[in-house]
Amino acid sequence: MAVRALVVGSLVMDLTFRVPKRPEPGEVVVATDHARYRGGKGYNQAVALARLGADVTFVGAVGADTNGDEFLEALAREGVDAGRVVQLRGTATAVAVPLVTPDGDVGFVQYQGANRQIAPAHAADLPDCDVLLLQGEISPGTSQQAGRTIARRGGLVVLNPAPIEDIGPDLLATASVVIPNEVEAAGLARRAGTDPGDDPEALAAALATDGCAVVVTLGARGAAWAADGRTGMVAPPRVDAVDATGAGDSFCAALALSLTEGNDYDAAVRFACAAGALATTRHGAEPGLPHRADVEALVAATRPGA
Repeated sequence: MAVRALVVGSLVMDLTFRVPKRPEPGEVVVATDHARYRGGKGYNQAVALARLGADVTFVGAVGADTNGDEFLEALAREGVDAGRVVQLRGTATAVAVPLVTPDGDVGFVQYQGANRQIAPAHAADLPDCDVLLLQGEISPGTSQQAGRTIARRGGLVVLNPAPIEDIGPDLLATASVVIPNEVEAAGLARRAGTDPGDDPEALAAALATDGCAVVVTLGARGAAWAADGRTGMVAPPRVDAVDATGAGDSFCAALALSLTEGNDYDAAVRFACAAGALATTRHGAEPGLPHRADVEALVAATRPGA
């Protein structure tokens, strides 16, 4: 039976610019290309889960506008249950401007729009699920309500604390697994009054608790994890990266799915690294979200001794 996944999160229309470099204050940088993609951490993770084989339900908000209509149509095409995605009048669907440099790295400017209107009431009647994915792009109170509900039912609660500005201790306490990138993990460590240095495994271990594992994503260096008193480091497979947009979301979805299917952390992180790597091989977030057969093939091809 397929994993039942629930995503409570964001939907963002990306207006992507490819630039030779990011602008300095007061500088105009001429883009070499421009495109429009559906994205947002919640949307990306939901679609990635569906493509990886999960049965996915989405809770979120869009504006009563063209962008919102497009999101609802796209979720239906991907087989995601969008019956709990609300269209709100008086606010726009969220928009972001990713700036992609030639090395495939990406930075963002974002207007949160309807994502900030998702209230705890929207998460008051959640369906049963095996795993819940949360991010930092919606109201922390809403995420906290959803996390507590699913944790009480025994589901796995996975939190991607990005951005970390509104991620407080109460929300962190609802999570079974926290997946920050290296910058976010360092910020969480400073808040906790710890300084594990530059060792990614030590950073993950410093943030992990008895009830919560931590997986720190490291971009092209892979990921470090700490769980149940153990730590590990996984290098990603080599690919020709062109755009990192959506790679972290693919990683989060794949890790959540693999853990829910009963795999240990080393195997789950290896699967997630392959999913994240594949996401970088296409331009845009949504086009790069990988399918399960492709992830499994890449894992098999890069397994030691293969």
